[in-house]
This record gives sequence, structure tokens and C-alpha cells, in this order.
Amino acid sequence: MSSIKKKTDIPEKERALVLQGGGSLGAYEAGAYRAIYEFLSNRDEEGGEKGRSMFNIVAGTSIGAINAAVLVSYVVENQTYEGSAERLVDFWNYLSKDSMVDTNPFFKPWWDYWHAMNREIASGEAARRYFSAKEFAIFGVPTVFYPHGPTRDSKFYDSDNTWYRYSNEPLKRSLERFAKFPIATTQEDNQPRLLLVAVDVADGTPVTFDSYPKEDGSRKTEYGKFISHNDKEIGFERVIHYDKGITSDQVIASGSYPVNFDFAKIEVESYNSESASNSKQIDVKKTTNGNDNGYSHRKEMRYFWDGGLMTNTPLMQLVLMHRYYWWKVRGLKDRVPRLGICVINLHPKKQTEIPSDRDGVINRNSDITFSDRTQQEETMLLLVSDFVDLIKDLIKGAEERGVDKNFITNLLNRKTNFHGQFLKPRRFQDILEGRFEIDEIIRVDRKNDEHTISNKTFDFSSETIKLLLERGYNDARNEFDEYARNQLVKTVEKK
Repeated sequence: MSSIKKKTDIPEKERALVLQGGGSLGAYEAGAYRAIYEFLSNRDEEGGEKGRSMFNIVAGTSIGAINAAVLVSYVVENQTYEGSAERLVDFWNYLSKDSMVDTNPFFKPWWDYWHAMNREIASGEAARRYFSAKEFAIFGVPTVFYPHGPTRDSKFYDSDNTWYRYSNEPLKRSLERFAKFPIATTQEDNQPRLLLVAVDVADGTPVTFDSYPKEDGSRKTEYGKFISHNDKEIGFERVIHYDKGITSDQVIASGSYPVNFDFAKIEVESYNSESASNSKQIDVKKTTNGNDNGYSHRKEMRYFWDGGLMTNTPLMQLVLMHRYYWWKVRGLKDRVPRLGICVINLHPKKQTEIPSDRDGVINRNSDITFSDRTQQEETMLLLVSDFVDLIKDLIKGAEERGVDKNFITNLLNRKTNFHGQFLKPRRFQDILEGRFEIDEIIRVDRKNDEHTISNKTFDFSSETIKLLLERGYNDARNEFDEYARNQLVKTVEKK
């Protein structure tokens, strides 16, 4: 067994994994990860890097956050990535359940018979998935969720407006069975970094949880407006402390999708003006900065939803948090380690066929809504990186041509223009420091087949989970084999 060893040197490059949200489709990620693990393990061994960390960062949203937590927890507990792929597959086999139609040998042949007579009728496989998902939506899945009693409409007294909700408490128990909490990791111990995204319901703001410590040694998430008073910086409006590490409540918060699942509640410290009030606050105390600034420091329970509502593919959060850590925490002023990123997508962005029935339209709408939108983010990140290179070259050229260094220093130390309340004030120098590079982004994309259904994220049937594991493995293997062939071609062309 290859164990992880403690190290303090700065790596040239780090590898990152991004896991998209998508309910039961998360089994596809488990299959894909198994193929990626095999590919990278073999490549590392051939390159004399046996035992290298498989991924330095694992970021996820919704079910991707849950998969990420299982992986990182396993590595921390066992001090190796070896066995992590099997652990994630075991997790999904544990979540799955035989549906009633899975165990009926006559169900699929009966539907296939009628499908052969009329192509508009569902195939046996499509019907199996549809009625499996419908069964679980009514009765729940013992290891994932159970239904609450329906909440009748007392506002409009409309029977069609009945609220059907589910508890994800069983999923939390399953998660805690396969992952050890809290999860706190450090780069110095060569442990993977865990990044999760949820949404503050009241603020409508994405919130990122991070297993690595900040520059002061604490683990916390800061978000909301940045508050200053009388030219003194107070801090961000919201702060969530988790010094012992990421908790299962925070992971579940990333996967609490409305309208079906309950809100997740997390304690937050908020800075508000003295006149502000909040009926849900549980504790109020003065700020501890010793200044009479008219602000109070409040502890309150705030409500969170699934991060997929705003960022189902958390690539931007990953890159920005990567830069912040190496720049602010580790003090790298020039360049931070380069990034090689793998993204596993569960919702297809492209689809050749235009749907012609209601279920197909709902399915396509869902896929577009939660598909990977990071290509624009990738373009913007690379543009910023190129712009920083240009500015540095201009500064170097100016110095070589005798421009006064004090003039340049004073210019770089100037504060940037005010860009809104959600950014901490910064200098122009801060923009140039912590230069990041993305070497490659490899995307493994799940594709819908001819049997797809709109409610596919509810289908935890054993047959579907098995199929997703297999297809994830095959798609990732094909994608990385093609990547290896392209890399070989580039190497030959350079020669």
C-alpha cells in the first residue's frame, strides 16, 4: 500500500476533481472516478511518481459534494488513495434499492412488445426507469430519503398546490456511515482539500465550505457584504466557523434541493447595525474589536439550499480558492502551483434530438438548467491570467527603460476603484500577485440514451445504479485514453 507522506515543499502542479450535482446520477461519478484512478495510478507509476496524491483538491455540489466528502474522508482516514474508488462504489451500492418493477420479470417484455407496435409508447427500459423513480418518489428510498406527510395548501386552498416534501436524514446517516466527520485537512500533511458549495436562502448567495485553514489558522467561511465603518475594516457580513473541520450538516446543506427537500440549518455569525432585528437570532453580543462602530455581532440560524441552484459545477470556486490559499496562506507572491482539472458532468449540455413529449421537454429543461456552464468561466479565468502576464511584462519593460521604480510602486499600492459591497478593498498589486495557470481541463460528460426520463435523479434502483457505474467507468476511460493519445501526438510533433 502506498501511503501519503508529509511534505512542505511547493508543488509545481496540483490536480483537482470537480463533481457536478444530479441526485442518483452521482453513481456515474463513482464509476468515472474508478477509471480515472486507474489511469492516473498507472501513469504516475510509469513516470516514477508512484504514491503521488491522486487529487489535491476535490470540489463538489449537491450529490457531487457527498461523493467528494466520501472520497476525502477515506483518504484522510487511511492515509492513501488506494481503495478510495472501491469505497465510493460501495457507497452507491449501499444507497441503491431494488424497485418493484426491477423484480418483475414480465414488466420490460410487456412494454417492449407494445413499443414494437407503436414507437411513441415507452420502451421496456424507459418504463422501468420511469416507474422505479415514481415508486421512490412516493415511498422513498430507505438509505436516501423518506416522504413527509403532504402539506395541504392553507393559502389558496388549492388541492393541486399540495406540498410534497422529503427528509434527507437517511442520506445523512448513510453519509456518516461511509465518511468520518468533521473533515479537516492540511496541505502540509499532503491531504486533499475538500470544497463544497451551498446557497444561503435569504441572501441568495453561494457559500463555499473549505477543509483547509485560513491564514489565521482557523477554518471558516466568510460571505456577504464587506463592512467598513469610519475607514476601519470590520469584516464580511456573514461568518461560519468550523475550526474542527467540515461537518455532515454542511455537506447535506449542499444537497438540500428545493422544493422537495427540507432546508438545512447552520449557525452563522452576522454583523448587523444595531437597528437590525432578526426573529431567528439565537444569541446577540457586541463585536469584539473594541470599537463603538454601531454594529452588533449576532449568532443566528440561517437556512441553506442546494448549491446547484447557483453553481452546479464549482470550477470558479475551485480556482479562486486555490489561488487564495497559495497566495494568502502560503505567501506565494509570484505564481501559485499550476492546475490540471477533471470535471465530471452529469447533465448533458448538448442533445441532438428535440423532445416532442412532456416528459422529454421536462428532462431537457432540467439538463440545460443544471448543465456545465463553466466554459465561459474558463475563458474569463484564462483571460485574467494572460492580462496579468501582460501587465508584468509592461512593468518589466518600463523599469528597463528607466521609469522611476517609486512611481511604479506607488501606482501598484493604490487601492482599486470601488466595485460594490461584496468585495474586500484591494490594491492593484493584489491583482498581480498569486498568478494562476490552468494546464488543462478534461471533461467527462454523461450522455442521455434513448431510454432517458425526466425524473432520472430520483431513480435509485439497483439496475440503474449498476448501469450508471458501468457507463461512468467506460466514458471516463475513453476520455482519458483519448487525452493520452493527444498528449503523445503533441510530444511527437514537438520533436
